[in-house]
Amino acid sequence: MIETAWRKIKGELTVSVAGRGAARFINLCIRSGIRVRDVQSISDTQMTFRMKLEDLPDLKPFVRKTHVKLHIDGRRGLPFFLWRYHARKVIVLVTILAAAATVWLSSRVWRIEVVGNSSIGEDVLLKYLKEHSVACGTAKNAIDNDALELALRQDFDAVIWASVYTKGTKLTVCVQEKIATDRPGEAGSLCTDLVAGRDAEIISIVTRTGMAEVAAGDRVKAGDVLVSGRQEILDDNGEVKEYYYQSADADIMGRVVYDYEDWIPEVQTDVRATGETHSRYCFTFGTLQLAVPNLYAEFDQYEQVEEKTQLCIMDSFYLPVWFSRIRCIEQETVKKKLTVSDAKTAALQNFNQFLVNLEENGVAILDKNVMIEKTGSRYHVYGKVSASENIAEPALTDILPQPSAAQEEKTDELE
Repeated sequence: MIETAWRKIKGELTVSVAGRGAARFINLCIRSGIRVRDVQSISDTQMTFRMKLEDLPDLKPFVRKTHVKLHIDGRRGLPFFLWRYHARKVIVLVTILAAAATVWLSSRVWRIEVVGNSSIGEDVLLKYLKEHSVACGTAKNAIDNDALELALRQDFDAVIWASVYTKGTKLTVCVQEKIATDRPGEAGSLCTDLVAGRDAEIISIVTRTGMAEVAAGDRVKAGDVLVSGRQEILDDNGEVKEYYYQSADADIMGRVVYDYEDWIPEVQTDVRATGETHSRYCFTFGTLQLAVPNLYAEFDQYEQVEEKTQLCIMDSFYLPVWFSRIRCIEQETVKKKLTVSDAKTAALQNFNQFLVNLEENGVAILDKNVMIEKTGSRYHVYGKVSASENIAEPALTDILPQPSAAQEEKTDELE
């Protein structure tokens, strides 16, 4: 295969020789070191063969000696290709430049994707990569994937595993974050109490570990200890012999009250689309941007939406070329004076959204009481919402000295 490629680079001829000395001519060529191949006999006086272009001048002595006639039947290889298009230098130049550009573009990263992140924003990771000299346009051989993986695990506490790899011109950063736990006291090795996160009335308490300090029906304030991680071990005399520490764990539901308040202007200003749109198209190559001139008059008030697509060849060969469609959507401002009925409808929508947000956070609605009244040029919506939720929050347990150690220190002081 290598020999075939080399023959095409050097150039090869298909030659036919005619005359009574055709066979002698072939023998003389072989004896003199001229390499001929694919020798075929057409008749007693005519033969064809293939030879290198560079050996053609060496055939003249043998032609005179054997009195044969040579005819070149075919030419192939790089020298003949270049000669064929020597008058079209622009095409050849463009082909060479395109090949060089393809090689250069394929050696760099033109797209970065982040996979597996949830608590860490993609913009944060992209900024972090940029600080480590990894961005669109960076040479692939300049990126140390192993070092970058180690840096991600060390600099982000939430990341427990990271993988960085390139495919084509795309760099993919895969991360795996720690699984958040809803149970208090499991986040670390220190012992913790469970304290009230807000004022509430205890509805139920189910203790798994720790000592419960409250019971159902008790009213607590924010910061009060609900379940202690410190337990007292008593001796036969009922005195504290030692303290045993462990992280408290319990399900504590409390009745809490949320204050709700909302103000609705009597005159509402709405911005809505009129249905008229204009579109423009834009071509971006690196930092160069070319946009189609705007053939329409600009709207007085509009919203601009850009749809951007990066050029990708095959699966993962991205190029620094983007095609954009910019849509301008005409808008208008409409003022409307609300009636009492309209205000109640708007207030109900806002209040229902408030309840939905609470329920998404694990809060169960028990009771609600909301009023609406007009105050000046606004409607005032206020009230209270009674709900049931888990009010327990972890807090570090106060570590007390063991009674036996304290007694020994007291005895040493007396002596």
